[in-house]
Amino acid sequence: MIESIDNTIQMAVAGLCAWIALYRAVRSKERAWALLGLFSGIFCLGDFYWLLFLVFYGKTPLHYSVSELSWYTSYLFLLLLIIYVRVEICGDRMLRTRRRGGLTGRVRQFPPVLWCVPVFTAGMCVFYMQRGDYLSNILAAVFMTGLLWHALSGLISLSGQPERRGRLCMLYSNTILFCLAEYALWTSSCFWMGDTIANVYYWFDLLLTVTFVLYLPALRKAVAG
Repeated sequence: MIESIDNTIQMAVAGLCAWIALYRAVRSKERAWALLGLFSGIFCLGDFYWLLFLVFYGKTPLHYSVSELSWYTSYLFLLLLIIYVRVEICGDRMLRTRRRGGLTGRVRQFPPVLWCVPVFTAGMCVFYMQRGDYLSNILAAVFMTGLLWHALSGLISLSGQPERRGRLCMLYSNTILFCLAEYALWTSSCFWMGDTIANVYYWFDLLLTVTFVLYLPALRKAVAG
């Protein structure tokens, strides 16, 4: 029962955020809003399938490849959004320089802290593989690596740029929060505490739901000016 309520709330919030983002995309002709709308909307479809399974069968799907396909596709659109904002809207010089330079030059320019991202995601991928299939965990690790890498790299590139920090800090920070909430959600599901309000899984899922709402003001700031 609690899981159904939790999924209904998240689906409704993600769907509403998708509608608002797509409406702003039509009004402003800004591609960033379209990408945010696709991210939220496709994530909502994954929740919708999950909720239907809960309603009709009274349990979570044993094989939930439909929901996973939706969620992973939504990650792709979120990654495209972050890269688009960095390159096309804000002209992130750090990213542009690395794209023009050779492989050796790019590797040398990466701040050392960024290498913690693939170490973390690879380690968690190996952990989850002990409890799930290999392909889905590898796909999740790839998308999460890209999201965390670009969000953290974007935050680092804002140092010494107070005018851009005010515009972009919330967008990058919320992306990191989204990824960490997903990891907390996946990890807590490995140690299921039952369908009760005391289960931390539902609290992490609520946190994940909040990030969808936060993307609206974050992107508005990013595309302003």
